[in-house]
Amino acid sequence: MTLSQRCIVFLVAALVMPAASAGQQTCVDRNLLYRLDGNDLVWDDVRAVDTNDSLLVVLTESYPAVHLFDLADGRRRGSWGRSGEGPGEFQSASGVVLVGRHVYALDGNQGRLSIFEFTGDLERTVSLRDFGMPPNFPRWLHRAGGDTVLFGVSVPMGNERSIIARSFGASADEDPVGQETVITYPQRTADLRLTAPGGPGLTLSHPYSPTPQWTPVSGGVAFWRGPDPEVRILGFDGAQMSVVSLALDDRFEVTGEDREYWLQNAIPQEIFGQRGVFDPLREVARRTVDFPGYHPTVFELLGGPDDLLWVRRTPDGRNQVWDIVDARGQPASRITLAPDQALMAVIPDHLLLKVTDALGVESVEVQQCSAVPGA
Repeated sequence: MTLSQRCIVFLVAALVMPAASAGQQTCVDRNLLYRLDGNDLVWDDVRAVDTNDSLLVVLTESYPAVHLFDLADGRRRGSWGRSGEGPGEFQSASGVVLVGRHVYALDGNQGRLSIFEFTGDLERTVSLRDFGMPPNFPRWLHRAGGDTVLFGVSVPMGNERSIIARSFGASADEDPVGQETVITYPQRTADLRLTAPGGPGLTLSHPYSPTPQWTPVSGGVAFWRGPDPEVRILGFDGAQMSVVSLALDDRFEVTGEDREYWLQNAIPQEIFGQRGVFDPLREVARRTVDFPGYHPTVFELLGGPDDLLWVRRTPDGRNQVWDIVDARGQPASRITLAPDQALMAVIPDHLLLKVTDALGVESVEVQQCSAVPGA
């Protein structure tokens, strides 16, 4: 792909909606600093990003899986992590964080952490079961500050999810020094069972039903169970520290495009390489499934600088609308992203976006943003 083609794909979306309360409008002005991609290696499924004061790491499902860059200018430091079961190899790259002077990369299928030096040299491979983690699938990894990381784990073929906080020692060769279960919760409260003659059945969540969301925040975890507007701020020991009541009065209608997107994406297009298996089920769902009139309040949470909470209000398949709220739940600002853009992280003065072009090729944009005084 040429530079001019990429420039056409990665247009910066315009901001909408000024601040709804006094104070500061967050990220009113945004400028593209640089884009990161696989160069001659096409990135597929950018899974996670993380930063520290000087570095940015990107994790991809395609191989090599780990990519390290200078945060200031996007200069590539190196890429590593091939497919396989050996040391430093991945079956399912699930999460990545920067802890101290190391990169911690999670392989969910193999249930282990690979700890790399910034050069890409493997320092250590650790089995999470050896650390006393539950025998469930670790699917998410987030840095919570200092040497504490958060694991999101799920029961295989089940509905239970857990958030586990684990503190690591001062160096990569030390075992973790503490572990707490922040919360255990059901991922969905009701099932939708679909059946069609001559084909397999399928159990799903009801379309656009509230789904619990969480994100690291300063000193703890922000957790939204839904459908009420309250976001609980939990300590790493699970104790409730505060409650943020989201004062978001507007609601987004479920459109015909939303319904069609759900039908095409919630019901698989293929199974074991065979396409069309679920087409009869899709037609049954088109006739029988009841869709809600409005979307839930929250689709995703991200913790941001200055104790601001970023709340995604719209589903996949349409423009991402993010409301930024303060500790009282009052809206401070709103941004809207194009359908090919997805917000992955918010750091001081910067946004990190995943961008997907018309051919499905993914990249990461780093945008600089600023705040201006509100009215």
